[in-house]
Amino acid sequence: MKVLLFTHQQDIDGIGCVVLAQQSFSDLEIVPCKTFEITSKVKEYIENGRIQEFDSIFVTDLCIKEPLLYDISKNPILAKKLKVIDHHKSEIDEGNDSYDFVSITVEKNGRKESGTSLFYQYLLENHFLKATHYLDTFVEWTRQYDVWDWQKEKNEKARYLHILFEELGYEKYLEIANSFIQKKEVIFEEESMNVIHHFEEKLHQEIQSILSQMKLVEVTIQKVTYKIGYVTCEYKYRNDINEVVKNHNSNNIDTVGMIMTDMDTVSYRNVKDIDASIIASYFGGKGHKNAASNPQNNSLFIDTMKKNHITLPNT
Repeated sequence: MKVLLFTHQQDIDGIGCVVLAQQSFSDLEIVPCKTFEITSKVKEYIENGRIQEFDSIFVTDLCIKEPLLYDISKNPILAKKLKVIDHHKSEIDEGNDSYDFVSITVEKNGRKESGTSLFYQYLLENHFLKATHYLDTFVEWTRQYDVWDWQKEKNEKARYLHILFEELGYEKYLEIANSFIQKKEVIFEEESMNVIHHFEEKLHQEIQSILSQMKLVEVTIQKVTYKIGYVTCEYKYRNDINEVVKNHNSNNIDTVGMIMTDMDTVSYRNVKDIDASIIASYFGGKGHKNAASNPQNNSLFIDTMKKNHITLPNT
């Protein structure tokens, strides 16, 4: 069976799906996608005819948008080959789960799901993969980090996966993840621990400087006003900055908006108990309650930043 996988390339959840696919299929082509380019990537394969070469097509940790979803639904051969597996609440809000080939599950049996955990369940249920202790562990740690359960579980090792991905990149992270499978144990070698310690040291050095440049913006959406603290930073710090702010929220902000210098997105992470996906969706983005993002090139976002005298690095 020839398989095509489109997956999120920007975090360990999307890459976790690559690890699982590599263990499940011998004839596999992978298309890593940024958050807001999945629809154009799939459309490209449809328009050049390459989509026809594959027996099964998966989209994981992302969801195709309209009108392409509708177009696919009118092509029974393609719709039968395609399976979208995602966990983002905003996709349900948009109605993108109204097609048989789209499955979006935010939570199951009281547990938040991730792209990797849902794909793992699918592969097991359809006998493409057999469960093992080390795969169970890798998938669970990936899920915990992606949905923030690692904090509740006090599992720093889940965060270590994220740090290794951010510091070493896609290819090296895949090597490390596949080494877990070869060793039949999720264990961090000395080289990996050195990378993790270096990241922590650099984070503590840089984060105060990043926060000192914070600019406050108030945005009113559906009669609710949100106070956002915008900072400019590297993408790899997106899950750490708000944790520092929570301990000393002197500006009384609801959420941190991180304008990425090395990506074309803005990531939101909550400081208070609000729904960050509402803000991201307002600016043409998507996400979860506690973590969401929007493109920097959204016209409403650009106008809002201009009004507040904030310069965007990627527009």
